[in-house]
Amino acid sequence: MPQLNPGLAGQQPNPMFRIGALVHGRADVLHLEFGEPDFATPEHIVAAGIASLRDERQGYGPGNGVLSLREALAARVARVNRIAAPPEQIVVTAGGTGGLMASLLSICAPGAEVLVPDPAWAGYDAMLAAAGARKVYYPLSPALGWQPDFDALERAITPRTTALLVNSPSNPGGAVFSRATIARLVEIAQRYDLWLLSDECYDEFVYEGEHVSPAALDSDGRVVTIGTCSKAYAMTGWRVGWVVAPPALAASIGLATAAQINNLPLFVQRAAAAAITGPQACVGEMARAYQQRRDLAVELVRARGLLEYVPAGAFYLLVPLARLASPDDPAAFDGVAFAEALIAERGIAIAPGVAFGPATAGHARVSLASSAETLRAGITGMLDFAADYATR
Repeated sequence: MPQLNPGLAGQQPNPMFRIGALVHGRADVLHLEFGEPDFATPEHIVAAGIASLRDERQGYGPGNGVLSLREALAARVARVNRIAAPPEQIVVTAGGTGGLMASLLSICAPGAEVLVPDPAWAGYDAMLAAAGARKVYYPLSPALGWQPDFDALERAITPRTTALLVNSPSNPGGAVFSRATIARLVEIAQRYDLWLLSDECYDEFVYEGEHVSPAALDSDGRVVTIGTCSKAYAMTGWRVGWVVAPPALAASIGLATAAQINNLPLFVQRAAAAAITGPQACVGEMARAYQQRRDLAVELVRARGLLEYVPAGAFYLLVPLARLASPDDPAAFDGVAFAEALIAERGIAIAPGVAFGPATAGHARVSLASSAETLRAGITGMLDFAADYATR
């Protein structure tokens, strides 16, 4: 037979795909599994997309994005991320996912190693496999609220290490890295001559502390910043994101993006521009709602004696379910089997922690992108089910 890409051929589907297939489109399930805003895309954004469809020819466009959108993004990253970058250093991509993929394709030779946090967003696995790169974990410490363990990170670096991937505010932990932590990560990247990929898709959702972009502390052009409209503007299905690239890398990322999608649809780019330049009150309203939901979820978990930390950003909470569902042997807890049983028997969908890495195999990730009523019923039902599960 013809050869296959060995990275993809040997890649097992992430457990999140199994959970997603079980609950997709089901109205009889309480959805706490996926990190997708439950808010509607704000009307002024939708109107801009409709106006473009009605009034503009939807033809081919620049592979790196229309200039007006890249100019708007330059102003946005200056305002939110404190990054000074001209439009020439910004590439519009098919969501933050497309930005990450184009970045990895641009910096990874076959066999390159990329340092990835444990736990980390499940989507990184397939991207690294497609880019021919090897994932090497560096641990985040649950005792410190899922912050990096710097000594372990440095021990994981080898001569093949090409990049350090950072995600703050983080998925699945909701950690927000301090300025000192970000500065240390940038210093490590400089000392070992690594690219630093900064996934900042939750940069507008910070409840304690501040969001610090590594590129704001970058003195020698090694930080690549990935952003998206998906979370802040409830635009997941619109698929529009961006990369702020160092000058040496911008052209390569533009080529990798064009090779994948040629260009984003014009109406999507017009909607994104409206999101970024239009009223921002909607972002603040969503952030306040997520913080209120976080507080509710924290209190529900604390009442059962299971609260390990309080997430400072994003919209997730990690719950150590193995302590409740398998108290005699937490290491034997099968989070995927538990999640499937929870769907079948209680109609509640969660994300098994093993989907995000070994460090959270005994946890469940609860998404706060659901109403307070759904969170209360879903978390209470999950914890009750876990207590019963222990007696089976």
